[in-house]
Amino acid sequence: MNGRWRTATTAAGVFACGLLGSVAVALAVAIPARDLALLLGFTSLGAIAVVLVGLAVQSRLRRRRAGVARHVALTAVVTATAGLAAIQAASSAMLVSAHDLTVVLACLPVAIGAGIAYGVASSRGMVTDLEALARRAAALEGGSPPPSQPRSGGAAEVATVAEALDAATTRLVAARERERAMDAGRRDLVAWISHDLRTPLASLRALAEALADGVATDETTRQRYLSGLIAHVDRLTSLVDALLELSQVEAGALTLELEPVSLPELVTEVLQCYEPEAAAAGVRLMASSGADRVVVMGGRDQLNRVLANLVHNGIRHTPPGGRLFVTVEEPGLDGTAVVHVQDGCGGIADPDLPRVFDRLWRGDPARSSRGAGLGLAIARGFVEAHGGTISVANVSGGCQFTVSLPGRSSPRPEPSGRHRTRA
Repeated sequence: MNGRWRTATTAAGVFACGLLGSVAVALAVAIPARDLALLLGFTSLGAIAVVLVGLAVQSRLRRRRAGVARHVALTAVVTATAGLAAIQAASSAMLVSAHDLTVVLACLPVAIGAGIAYGVASSRGMVTDLEALARRAAALEGGSPPPSQPRSGGAAEVATVAEALDAATTRLVAARERERAMDAGRRDLVAWISHDLRTPLASLRALAEALADGVATDETTRQRYLSGLIAHVDRLTSLVDALLELSQVEAGALTLELEPVSLPELVTEVLQCYEPEAAAAGVRLMASSGADRVVVMGGRDQLNRVLANLVHNGIRHTPPGGRLFVTVEEPGLDGTAVVHVQDGCGGIADPDLPRVFDRLWRGDPARSSRGAGLGLAIARGFVEAHGGTISVANVSGGCQFTVSLPGRSSPRPEPSGRHRTRA
């Protein structure tokens, strides 16, 4: 409704300007006031009548979804007919002789034909642009939009619609690519998890059947079977926990219990926890800190899991006799706390470096014998939930994971109050 009022106001303003122009010309050539009033009165009535009829015809054309060429031709006809109405008004007011009127009427069809021809010719470019838009929209609906083509000109409104359609095409293509990637990821996840579940479940069934059939005749064998059952249950529990954590990260539903966390203390805690595993694998664990106290506000459990995943990953891929070195850097001027975890895995192939934090990635066979390929993806999700970053780079003898977190160096403990935040 507002658009219609603006259009009506603009049309009335243009008509008023034309009327004022006629008055100015009449005053310049000294037309008597009485004749001017009659002339403008009849001319205005005739022009308004022609315009109203033209609007009615245009409305009918729109209902019938007529082409642009017909609308332009109607504009030319209305313009010429309005001129004819003005001439007829002048004749009715006895201001034009019969001979002059005949001459003008004889020339008017030529003017009308020229106007219509110009309208049809000028509408060709707009029709071409609109047909191109229609083809692009049809292709987009069919799921295979054609590539965008640069445009050197055209009507501003058509160009605006074309740019909007191009932008929508780009977004839709990107959305479809993301959807295909997510579908592929879900299929891969189901396949990998099904594989990882099948092995421990088969082992659990075999051990349970052996115990049920009385195969374990002595207490030592029975205890060994029970230990195997517990180990497989623990593996399944760990896998389920990893899937739950990953689903929370990817759904944006991770809840962080924020509190001041001392990174050197957290590193010491994690390394002590994994000392038995490292000793069994023949890997030496080492740590150093550039500051006595580097504190970040974060979820202690999630940050513990990040370091635990990196340390566990490093122990698994470092050969016996190697070492795993964890370093906490003193925060810089921006207060960013940095933790490095360097292992002795021998390095990762350069093409695989960008994929290290993808879920289910296990790299080359030497790195894929164990694990579900979820630990590093979970670590990245937890770090990004804290507003930090995690990266990996090859170094001499292995690779180095770098975790950067918003933090600060503090000489004394901070209050232990917590608050919840949804990442």
